[in-house]
Amino acid sequence: MSKKQQLFRLPDGTVAELEMHSVEQIIKDKGLDPGGDVQIFHTQNVLRRIVKYMPFKTGMTIKVTIAQTNVRKPFIITNTPYAQYLYRGKVMVNSKTGKGPAIIPGVGPRYRKGTTLKATTRPLEYNKTKNPLAGPYWDRRLKAAEGKALAADVQRYIDLKGGGKK
Repeated sequence: MSKKQQLFRLPDGTVAELEMHSVEQIIKDKGLDPGGDVQIFHTQNVLRRIVKYMPFKTGMTIKVTIAQTNVRKPFIITNTPYAQYLYRGKVMVNSKTGKGPAIIPGVGPRYRKGTTLKATTRPLEYNKTKNPLAGPYWDRRLKAAEGKALAADVQRYIDLKGGGKK
């Protein structure tokens, strides 16, 4: 942690010396760097709030999202074969046949293993019984509905840590 020193000459001829850490060091000390306290708080807060905008049938997509997201990074991860079509909100069909999945008794709709899918222009119909706010583009929906609250939460967190403006 080296400090930078700068000399300043004031209008009256006085020489002043300023010693301070680099901007990068100050950002890190305040927890504002990637992986810092503030980033972790914000990612956890987004993850906690975004689930109400995600489709919920069995809850597996939400559980996978929580398990796959590293809160030290500024990303919410949902890495499953079906996540993209749920996120974009478009019905998917077999790219070769143009047909939907086969209905398997006791299991539900399933595509054959290895089937390549393509999106249609038809919107997906989300079951909103458990999550009434569910729909496509979860992150955008969260930002539109709760963006100001998220920003206020981060500011309160910074203030409580002693790093924000009073």
